[in-house]
Amino acid sequence: RRPPRSTLSSSSAASDVYKRQDHDCGWLPHGYSFGFGGYLKTDIAWEKAATYPGNYVVYVPYAAVDDDRMYITSRESRLGFDFRWKAEEVKTTAKIEYDFFGAGAGENKAGLLLRHAYVRLAWERIALTAGQTWDVISPLNPKTVNYSVAWGQGNIGYRRPQLRLSTWGSLGEAADVTLDVAATRTIGNDVDGDGVDDGADAALPTMQGRLGLAFNLGDEGKIALGVSGHYGQEAWGEDDGETTDSWSANADLAVTLTPRISLLGEFFVGENLQTYFGGVLQGVSPAGDALGSTGGWGMLAVTPVDRVALHAGYAFEDPDDGDFTVPDGDEESLRDRNMVAWGNVFYAITGTVTGILEVQYMQTDWMTKEGAEIVSEETMDNVRVQFAIKAAIK
Repeated sequence: RRPPRSTLSSSSAASDVYKRQDHDCGWLPHGYSFGFGGYLKTDIAWEKAATYPGNYVVYVPYAAVDDDRMYITSRESRLGFDFRWKAEEVKTTAKIEYDFFGAGAGENKAGLLLRHAYVRLAWERIALTAGQTWDVISPLNPKTVNYSVAWGQGNIGYRRPQLRLSTWGSLGEAADVTLDVAATRTIGNDVDGDGVDDGADAALPTMQGRLGLAFNLGDEGKIALGVSGHYGQEAWGEDDGETTDSWSANADLAVTLTPRISLLGEFFVGENLQTYFGGVLQGVSPAGDALGSTGGWGMLAVTPVDRVALHAGYAFEDPDDGDFTVPDGDEESLRDRNMVAWGNVFYAITGTVTGILEVQYMQTDWMTKEGAEIVSEETMDNVRVQFAIKAAIK
């Protein structure tokens, strides 16, 4: 996500973005070169109850029962290409990247999912990015074996098409500062059921921005923090006369205490966040009102010895049940709160192959309303144990 979704560079950092290495292919006749990278990953997961969607976990469904299940998948495997062009004044780079969580005919016939496809033009103190890549807001990801990195559980921000302007500089010797502003595709709901995305009906982009600071902490440490937000609008109803806002205000923090110990996390508040993986994947109420939500996550990363990295974290999200409006006579259920606590260990078997073990405990609270009356409140929980073998393509 601009620099990757982590401000830390150690092996125990939170980023789920892998380092790319150029292969010595030389400059091609048209004046560019490229490198490729990615990884092959196979996951084996056991869980004590049904979860959604299965290969990875976002929440525990309503009325889930203790019916243990096992999933074996290689769909997170990832391949991408980085390009660069010869230039004297403008550094031109581009990226295209896929994994295999797109629609497919079956588990063994997975479809491609486009993650990144963008070009970046960089001058001395300014850069322009055009294409699909990470959101500007909430730029960190926790380090989890679970593919969805606490989305719907307290971590917001995804990838979408955008036009982004970035600049950077320093405040003397005290700190480095970055500023990103982007006009992004408004991806929304379909409240009126006309088959048209309400974000497209609004005919306006969603604006995102982030201001970041980074400064040293002693001889070996570093602190990076930022504030970010977005605002967009969806239109629906007769002649698109009704509108629903989407907005967020966010803070992110990454602290490197030593080369082997780091802390990081994020916090957010906002409304209509479904397409940012907020609101426990709920954006509007059954009556069409924007659903507010608050959440965040924190994680400790430790590399006690070479070859071993440990991560422990907690994430939560709490949609505002007061915004959950239900038409009279209807009965609807809300994912009223979602949380996950996890711990994992990464062990480098070789220089390119890593074995990973993770244990997660998750809990989803459900509230059912009939009109304005609350008719039931239930808590569903689950334990998930996941093992993975990950081979980096370098």
